[in-house]
Amino acid sequence: MKTFREELIDQVKYHPVLTANLWLEEKEEKMEKSDLLLWLKQEYFVSVDFVNWFLNTAALTNFVPSKIVLVHNIWEELGEGKEEDSHVSILRKFLSEMGETVTQEDILPETRAYLDLMKRITTTDFYSALGALGPANEYLLKLEYSRMYKSYSDLKSRITLPEGKFFQVNLEADESHAEKMFRLIETVATDPEKMQKVREGSKLALDARLVFYEGLKKIVSQVSR
Repeated sequence: MKTFREELIDQVKYHPVLTANLWLEEKEEKMEKSDLLLWLKQEYFVSVDFVNWFLNTAALTNFVPSKIVLVHNIWEELGEGKEEDSHVSILRKFLSEMGETVTQEDILPETRAYLDLMKRITTTDFYSALGALGPANEYLLKLEYSRMYKSYSDLKSRITLPEGKFFQVNLEADESHAEKMFRLIETVATDPEKMQKVREGSKLALDARLVFYEGLKKIVSQVSR
C-alpha cells in the first residue's frame, strides 16, 4: 500500500501538466530563444507571487513549527537576506543578460488565472495550501525545471546564452524545499479529512499550472500562423 507521500508524488508525476504538456514536449525536441524568453517572462510573475503564497499559508496556522518551515523556505527564496541572491533577482538578471526586461503588459491571461487561483487557495485553507505549495509547486517545479534546463542546455550548445544560474539555484532549492514540505504535510495532515484537503489543493494547483502552459502554447500557435 502506498504511503501518503507516494500518493502525492504520483498525483504530480502522472498529471497532464507533465504527461500531456504539448508545449513542454515540443521544447524538449527543440527550443528556440524566443520560447525560452516567453517561459522565463511568465515565470517571473510566478516568482514574484511565490513568496506571497508561503506568507499567506503561514498566516493560516498558529502552529509555530509549521510557520518555521514555511518562513524558512521564504528566507531561502529571498536569498537569505541578500537581495541580489533572491530567486526573482537572479531571474531578472538572467533576462537582462539576454537584453530583456519584464513589464506588467507581458503577463498572459492564463498566467494571471494561475496566479489568482494560487492566491485563492493559499488564503482559504491551510491543508489545501500545503498541497498546492508542496507537491504541486516545489516538487512539480523540480521536474519541470529539470526538463527546461535540458532544453536550455541544448539551446546553449547552438547559440550564445548566459550561464544558467537561474536553473541551478532553483533546482537545488526545489529539491530541499520539496522534502521539507513533504515532511511538514506528513506531520500535520494526520487524519483523512486533512489528507483529502491536501490532495484537493494539489490537484487544483496542478490543473491551474496546466492552464499556465496553455497560455504559452497559444502564443506559439499565434506566432507560427
